[in-house]
Amino acid sequence: MDIIINRESKTPIYLQIKKQIEHQIAVGKLPANFILPAERTLSMKLGVNRSTVVKAYMELKADGLVESRIGSGTVVLAPLTKDIAQEKMYIPPLRWGQLESKRSARSGEQTINNILSVFEKERIISFASGISSEDACDINLMKNLHIQIIEKYREKLFMPTPVDGSIELKTAIKAYIQENGINAGTKQIMVTSGSQQSIEFFARTIIEPGDVVLVEEPTYIGAIQAFQSYDAKIIGIPMDDEGIRLDILESCLIKYRPKFIYTQPNFHNPTGISMSLERRKGLLKLAYYYNLPILEDDPYGELYYSGNPLPSLKSLDNNDYVVYLSSFSKTISFSLRVGFVVASENIIGRFIQFKQITDIQTSTHSQFIINEFLNGGHMGPHLDYLRKIYKDKRDLMLNELNKSNLDGMTITVPNGGYFIWLRLPDYIRMNEFVKGLADKGVVVMLGDIFYPGYSIDGNYIRLNFSYPSEKYIKEGISILKNCIKQYSTGSLKKKYEFEAEVNPFL
Repeated sequence: MDIIINRESKTPIYLQIKKQIEHQIAVGKLPANFILPAERTLSMKLGVNRSTVVKAYMELKADGLVESRIGSGTVVLAPLTKDIAQEKMYIPPLRWGQLESKRSARSGEQTINNILSVFEKERIISFASGISSEDACDINLMKNLHIQIIEKYREKLFMPTPVDGSIELKTAIKAYIQENGINAGTKQIMVTSGSQQSIEFFARTIIEPGDVVLVEEPTYIGAIQAFQSYDAKIIGIPMDDEGIRLDILESCLIKYRPKFIYTQPNFHNPTGISMSLERRKGLLKLAYYYNLPILEDDPYGELYYSGNPLPSLKSLDNNDYVVYLSSFSKTISFSLRVGFVVASENIIGRFIQFKQITDIQTSTHSQFIINEFLNGGHMGPHLDYLRKIYKDKRDLMLNELNKSNLDGMTITVPNGGYFIWLRLPDYIRMNEFVKGLADKGVVVMLGDIFYPGYSIDGNYIRLNFSYPSEKYIKEGISILKNCIKQYSTGSLKKKYEFEAEVNPFL
């Protein structure tokens, strides 16, 4: 039994003795029926008064850790003789931070959780989210679909599906994407628990530590965090109003020899920009020449508000260079968490391996709901409805913003999707402005989190128009404009820094 006395400590010596014995009992170093040294023996060994050891032993007895036995001395009791919840013995704190893997530490901030947590708060106008409107879902239709799947599938509803998804849903997805020019067999389709899971599986499949990954700049924060968690070096390629700059892209292909490129050709998050058809063809041409895989993320492609939709990269690709991701979270229901991947069979096979050790399968209930939605002919009318209500909301937000006539403010007008990309005047100190905005009940997404390394040039914010009601859009934009005026004229334009760190999603 080893005990070290720190005579410079403010802790009394008897408590030092007591706590160290207590700890050694807790970790099993002093097992049940172990006989502690006699009081005089231990006091001489430690160079302390016998009364000090006596006091330490008395404390241990009071806590039910030891007892005196005639003929034996002071004996350690079995740990189960006292409910551990009632014991006062010292248990050292577990240092979880020191146990975390390097990959865990690279996973980034809890940005998406911060965004979703806003919905639990009352009286918050959120322009920060990336979810559909509360009135986007036909409650009566969903109620009827639930009744249908219970009657149709019965006990099967409570059973698992294959890891890659039910064959019924995969067949329905095959027909659905075929309408958009993508031809694939069911073995080239996999059901996932949303696009975020699909991105993570791709990163896990492809990335080795130190690999270079190219992305549009700015880009989706969830993709940045997924790639960073596998220790990728992320290089951002600038965009213009036709999408990714192919001239700069080719220079980076030559310089960095990247592992793949991640792109959102349709109604890009956060800018709302759509890649032109010429750029899409040019991107594929570069991919073929430089042997570059493409990860195409297309959650918003069906939400176009004017003209005809452009073909996806996957529909233009006849050489299996494109892995295509999409989701029903943005069109049918965020909470159902159903997405899908279209890729070569070997990539799908690898994804299946990862899914079976992640969540085994996507919810059977959610899969059957989506299947009935697609097969019941509901998708077409539903998308028409979404395009109308979201276009109206987009136009309302644009009109409210345009009323400000603020010098230095630039609005990127999206032809679809969920978001407006807004550049504010350069004189605004963004953390102070956004903190003031949040104090008034309006939350937005700061633009810098969409840039790898937060290397943003300009004061950008992303505004979501799909979720808030028309009333909240008017009220929220009015508050935003007033905050800009307030900042430029006085109270928010103070020369001080906030002590508290401002969450980047605000």
